[in-house]
Amino acid sequence: MKVVGLGGGIGASRLWKALLAYDTGVDLTLAVNTGDDIWIHGLRICPDLDTVLYALSGRQDTGRGWGVRGETWECMRALTELDAGQWFNLGDRDLAVHLFRTGRLRAGQRLSTVAGDLARAFGIPCSVLPATDAEVTTRVVTGDGRDLHYQEFLVRERADVDVLSTYVEGVGTADPAPGLLAHLVAADLVVIGPSNPVASLGPVLGLRGMRETLSAIRAKTVVVTPTVESVPITDRGEHGRARSRALLLRAAGFDATPAGVAAFYADLASAFVLDRADPGHRSAIEELGMRVVTADTLVHQGADPGHLVRALLQAGLTAGLGG
Repeated sequence: MKVVGLGGGIGASRLWKALLAYDTGVDLTLAVNTGDDIWIHGLRICPDLDTVLYALSGRQDTGRGWGVRGETWECMRALTELDAGQWFNLGDRDLAVHLFRTGRLRAGQRLSTVAGDLARAFGIPCSVLPATDAEVTTRVVTGDGRDLHYQEFLVRERADVDVLSTYVEGVGTADPAPGLLAHLVAADLVVIGPSNPVASLGPVLGLRGMRETLSAIRAKTVVVTPTVESVPITDRGEHGRARSRALLLRAAGFDATPAGVAAFYADLASAFVLDRADPGHRSAIEELGMRVVTADTLVHQGADPGHLVRALLQAGLTAGLGG
């Protein structure tokens, strides 16, 4: 079964990891957001892409949800001694990836080529692509008039500012990564992962030809909810990411609920995987013309990843994809 997954970062990486672990028959291609990429210390940092690479290769620090397990921070400590204003932490092992990638990019290679080489070097048994080779940047306009890079908003400001609007710089003239549109058309199932809809999927959907292609294959596209309204969030990192998701959705005109997320994607997907803790949203989602399949989606809180994968594939079958 050919599956294309859209989205990256912590939430989606959990799902992609489950898909590889619990259904070996899936031929998986991942197209990962690059809108939150940032240049720091002369290096190209790709947070969503690297989170996926680390998760699928078993390198991820699952406690933090990002970065490499067993990380050391000697370079960061030295940088802080030089400039106490450091706000974006880069571990030593993580820095090795950024150095490798930046050197290759400065030598003229495409980001998609470098990402593919990293995936192979890490022993990842699926195709991992940046959604685009072009540089696109998610920007957040705050209530006090600042225009922030998304990482400044999320990491430095801890998503604790009023948001007026967002936009993705450069996306209107950016093409999808080579072959991505063809992968979508050829897929048996397209999965929009449980990522931040605005920050992690907006830069992907805004690429030239993406919305038109997804609209044409709506019948085989399924969304997995990134938000569970009825389960309290206790982890500090999860709370910050949820706050970011809510602020950006509201700024875009959508409720920060499962039904609001469904409305964000309603013209692009025919099915929605809803957490079973949120049955009250089923009717609102169905009114959007989307089929609903329920599952325990919070695998980081002990939900069975295999159950989520089976529910996801069921959503695809319900949408008439065949198996």
